[in-house]
Amino acid sequence: MEKRLLFGWLILPDFSWLNRSVSWKALIFGAAFLGLLAFGFLAIGGVPIAADRPDGWLTRHLLHFTFKQSVANSARYVEAPKDLAAEGRVRLGAHEFAMVCANCHGAPGLGQSAVALSMSPRPQYLPRVVDQFTKDDLFVIVQHGVKFSAMPSWPTALRDDEVWSMVAFVRQLPKMDAKTYQNLIALPQDPTTAPAMVAAEPAALRPSDTQRDVSPVHEYEYAAPSVGFSDPLVRTHPVAVCAGCHGKEGDGSATGGEAPDLTIQDSGYLKAALDAYSGGRRKSGYMQEIASELSAQQIAALADYYAGLPVHPMPATAPPKPDLVKRGETIALQGIQESATPACANCHESAGSEITRAPHIAGQSDTYLRRQLGAMRLGGRGSTGVWNPMLAVAHGLDENDIAAVAAYYSTQKPTKGGAQTAAATLPSGDIASGHGLFTTVCTKCHLNGGRGDQEGLVPDITLVAAPYALQTLDAFRAGVRVNNKMLEVTQALSYRDIADLAAYLNSLPPQKALAPVDAAAAARGAAIATKGDNGRGIPACLGCHDIKGVTALPLISRLQGQSAVYLQARLDLFATAEPGDITALNPMPAIARQLTSQERADLAAYFASVSPLPKSASIQGAQASPENPNRTVN
Repeated sequence: MEKRLLFGWLILPDFSWLNRSVSWKALIFGAAFLGLLAFGFLAIGGVPIAADRPDGWLTRHLLHFTFKQSVANSARYVEAPKDLAAEGRVRLGAHEFAMVCANCHGAPGLGQSAVALSMSPRPQYLPRVVDQFTKDDLFVIVQHGVKFSAMPSWPTALRDDEVWSMVAFVRQLPKMDAKTYQNLIALPQDPTTAPAMVAAEPAALRPSDTQRDVSPVHEYEYAAPSVGFSDPLVRTHPVAVCAGCHGKEGDGSATGGEAPDLTIQDSGYLKAALDAYSGGRRKSGYMQEIASELSAQQIAALADYYAGLPVHPMPATAPPKPDLVKRGETIALQGIQESATPACANCHESAGSEITRAPHIAGQSDTYLRRQLGAMRLGGRGSTGVWNPMLAVAHGLDENDIAAVAAYYSTQKPTKGGAQTAAATLPSGDIASGHGLFTTVCTKCHLNGGRGDQEGLVPDITLVAAPYALQTLDAFRAGVRVNNKMLEVTQALSYRDIADLAAYLNSLPPQKALAPVDAAAAARGAAIATKGDNGRGIPACLGCHDIKGVTALPLISRLQGQSAVYLQARLDLFATAEPGDITALNPMPAIARQLTSQERADLAAYFASVSPLPKSASIQGAQASPENPNRTVN
């Protein structure tokens, strides 16, 4: 047979014989006729889909071959964690398996459900088949599920750490006997002694985002309370079920700290967390399943119950290394300069937690903290409050940073009841040096002694206090906050220069906006600023941007007295920004999108019309500690 050259290098056979022996028109007509026959066969219901008719040999082997090859291909990109054999991780996976997976796959000492064995394809008895798969294969199957079977994907795609805990348990099945299995899933809390929390009937439904909202949506009910696969005790004695992972004392000891200590949290936070799990705003394959089965009354009762328990810190299995704890303390109290990562203490164990709804983490399990920080670094976990700044903060942490922060906070005494631990510390700045930098660098754009231009296009930087100035300038320098001009300016500054500038700016007396303000617009803006609009999910601006907010949390800007033109430009930018354009440290894009153009202009006018907020005297003239020049002594 002749050969042909295609593109000068690819050799192809000569198919001219086909033109001589077969009519192309006949081939096309034949293919179309066969297609119509196949469609007609499907249209009259000729394909059997009954589950009680077993698949033929070819179908069964073809599907299984396709399944194994697909899993093996995806598993090539998976990297298993090193602590997969940790006892707490295995126990955590065991409880989820017992509540959900055992319903179909059976368990050591238990057969499979008659309903599961009536499925097509049938779920396999895992103790006999798990060893056919690698740990990476198992991760792919548990994480993504199997299409055209009853095997679901993990309830959230954002929690690899939970999937690995399930894999950790499943890998033990082939060598596990019935007694070992029963010991793993035994509930530390006797249901007969656990407080009854029966849901009121009928319970009002509330929306729930499962990340699986697919068309046609009207055929499904994405709502809670839901009918779940978990232990029926959830509906009557949820405390007994919670004890499986959190322990009878609520401290997480049942799973070696894989589950958090609930006793260190207050009732408000626990209720908000359960509400967030139930609505799908916070992600967890374990907790979304449990919380979505609870009524609002049960959620409130559970929150009050665990908040009322005495703090019962779980003893550490091994004390962390002192140098690791010291590194964690630095990050917790000072942040990381290189990546503009703010100090953990800005929110946690401080007054800032009232704004971000940050949980207490002092005394929390080292293991749990590492898992959560790892999940947030990958963009998972979602949010309990209005927004979760940790999804952005954790991006600035590497594995060593995460281990250090977890080690530090796990060694701290819990601060339940509103108590606060050591506050975030500021590097001291020299006001005189800052004044020199201000006059040579800042006033080129920020005219009128830093108050900005008369038109209001440039912000008034005399309004800012040291903590916000320090964090913002460092964010510009690290590229975390995007502004090409400010990147150019701050790249020429050292961290010491930034600290000096922050100290000088803090010393400047704040003054009212230079440009005149539309009084009618300001009056309209006052309503949203003070009350918000619950119907559209718009919180009151003064819930954060008041003196309490800007003092408690340096990430919050002082808007009072700022230029209306500048403020409106920022709000318009937030409202039109594409996802990812603005750091997740800022909740404003989501809020600004709910505002009309007129409302944004009115809010800008309102804040420009009111008197600037006073600055804290405690951070002016701070002196450097001789032991640590980056540590402020108040």
